[in-house]
Amino acid sequence: MGLVQRAIEQEGIATISVTMAPDMTRRVRVPRAVYAAFPLGHPFGFPGEAFRQREILSRMLREAARIRDPGTIVDLGYGDPLRVEEVSP
Repeated sequence: MGLVQRAIEQEGIATISVTMAPDMTRRVRVPRAVYAAFPLGHPFGFPGEAFRQREILSRMLREAARIRDPGTIVDLGYGDPLRVEEVSP
């Protein structure tokens, strides 16, 4: 995903991804990402949690506009209590 994001960014379009594996995402060097510590396969939470899914999407879009430093991963604070904090490269 990092290669696709960087190509889109070169055209002047901001991108952001949702990660469930921040360590791997750091290695791929995506331009910006958000982290929600849900289990694999549930990047926006669990089925039937439309309110949470909309909330995560809304926060993700706000972070896309806010993040300035390439490679930044922002922890949204959802899911596993053993979360990583905001990480810059």
